[in-house]
Amino acid sequence: MEFNTLFSILKNRLGDGDDVPYFFRELMAMITTVTEEEWGTSKDPSAKKLSDNTIRSYTKRTLPKKLSQAIVYRLTPEVITERIDKRPYDTRKILAEDLQVYDSAINADNVGQKISDYLVEIIQKSAGMLPLDSLKQQQQEQRELHLKSQYGDYLLQEASGYCPFPGCGKQLHVYVGAKVSPLFSVSKVDKAKGDEIDNLIALCPRCYSTYLMDDNKKLCKELKAAKNTLAVHHRSVQLLDDMALEKGIIGVIGKIKDLKQQDIIGASLDPKEIKQKLDPNADMAIYGVVNYYVSTYFLKVKEIMINLDKRGVIDYEDIQDQMKAIYRKLKKANKSRIEIFYEIVEKIHKVSLQEDIYCQIVVSYFIQSCEVFDAIT
Repeated sequence: MEFNTLFSILKNRLGDGDDVPYFFRELMAMITTVTEEEWGTSKDPSAKKLSDNTIRSYTKRTLPKKLSQAIVYRLTPEVITERIDKRPYDTRKILAEDLQVYDSAINADNVGQKISDYLVEIIQKSAGMLPLDSLKQQQQEQRELHLKSQYGDYLLQEASGYCPFPGCGKQLHVYVGAKVSPLFSVSKVDKAKGDEIDNLIALCPRCYSTYLMDDNKKLCKELKAAKNTLAVHHRSVQLLDDMALEKGIIGVIGKIKDLKQQDIIGASLDPKEIKQKLDPNADMAIYGVVNYYVSTYFLKVKEIMINLDKRGVIDYEDIQDQMKAIYRKLKKANKSRIEIFYEIVEKIHKVSLQEDIYCQIVVSYFIQSCEVFDAIT
């Protein structure tokens, strides 16, 4: 089915008197999370959006390739389905009758799902994506099931439960009542290469099915970068899994969270030593963060550490040794300073289950007190 045909039927039955441009914008708002400003088409210079005349021209033919490519990976057909399913039964029945000439199985109960499927197919086709023939589709499904059974658990853990496809981020689990089930597919990153673990990635089913039809080399390059980031991080997590970190750190962070502004007034520090550990030109991303946290919190965190050590809540020397050991292990693995900083932050987060911002304060403290980072040579 062509877009102009489907749009005409939808406008006739669901338009509620709206003009064509308004209904088109409403339809697009339901089918994608991409805003009009991001549609990637020529825009009205005054409104920074498409002109009404341009939109009217779209509804008389198929969707432009540029527009379809801009939205194809950020589709929300479930929203269309839900909106249509909420319409009165008689409206859905008439809508289904209009579409039965294209599919006799359409009825009032499934018309919402059928329309969302049509829209997805139209957008994919307009974006230049061609579906696999039935034989290739069957072969691909069998290959994907095999890869999922073999590597799925590892890849799901590597992705931390979220779709890593650029711009997606959907959860790779589905909640049905009290049950949580994985919902993901295993895709090759570079389709021209083999099924090795370094060329496989866990994606949400929609990104997987769309990427399967897409031969965009630029997108492949972006996905390679995403896979590399995931793999590097996962290896760092595994590297630190056997590294102990005293659970007393929870008490330290709890005290930091309780600090008020008056507690740190007059307790600031001029961290001149930070430039010996971090080069502002090479490590600007974390230099500013560490410099601020040390300047603001170092003296109070040191006071908290000493008090908790005296009370036996923590063993301060043990924590110092553990931090130094964690740093040495990451350094030996040739991690960059920014990678080391955030991997230690995550390690503390996993032990304490506290917000990252407070974990960053603790890591900054240990940078200043020389357990983390050596002096720049």
